[in-house]
Amino acid sequence: MVDEEDLRDSIPSYAFIALARRGMEKISLDQCFLKDCDNQDPKLLQPFKKEEYEEELKSIKKIHIKCKKCNRIFILKLETLKYVAKSTKDKNEEALSMGLVHALDENGKNLGHIGYF
Repeated sequence: MVDEEDLRDSIPSYAFIALARRGMEKISLDQCFLKDCDNQDPKLLQPFKKEEYEEELKSIKKIHIKCKKCNRIFILKLETLKYVAKSTKDKNEEALSMGLVHALDENGKNLGHIGYF
């Protein structure tokens, strides 16, 4: 059995959405991202499975979550892109990374990009 609290700890609290030239807006990831569900109560979300794997330039986590309001499952896909940028001044400085959040349905169909973490 997977510990639900451990899974919750691996999900960022917020993602940031780019607002064109107006900056960024913070959005909570404690909500259901499925169509026709307006659940924003974290108590009604039950993470139950985590998949992790590494690719050459990114690491990926998929957190499977059951929404108790609509009784459906969605997946938060957290991609960390490694080596997005490197300092031109300090050669010893570690390269910057960037995180992307996507919502997927239970079959893995991409429902869209949520934001950055």
